[in-house]
Amino acid sequence: MLPDPVNPSAAILVVDDDEFILEFVRLLLVRSGYAVLTAQNGEEAWNLIVDDRREIGLVLTDIVMPDSFDGFELANRVRKHQLDLPVLLMTGAALHDYPSADVLAWEPMLLRKPFSPERLLTFVRDNLEAAKRSI
Repeated sequence: MLPDPVNPSAAILVVDDDEFILEFVRLLLVRSGYAVLTAQNGEEAWNLIVDDRREIGLVLTDIVMPDSFDGFELANRVRKHQLDLPVLLMTGAALHDYPSADVLAWEPMLLRKPFSPERLLTFVRDNLEAAKRSI
């Protein structure tokens, strides 16, 4: 059984350069009751965060994205711009491919690909609930 959404009125911003994964995640979240925005790279996502007037309740971003800044850079920008906006990272790469400080700092917010629909939805819900409790 899939978890019920938390704060479905706030959009989840999903960022991934892989169109298949982007659409897969978007559909899972939409079918689970969440509003979803998408971006195919860090720059596009950053523009949505600073320019779009819709409420964003969580950012879920891939780490490796060519032709733009990566997920770590996006996450660090979000933390400086809006400290209370939760940022979750996704990756299919081996963790030793990343600078150790980045991986260690973000490991609790890291979702490894491939993931099941249930794992994704539980990960999102748990982090939205944690963010809601900290407000």
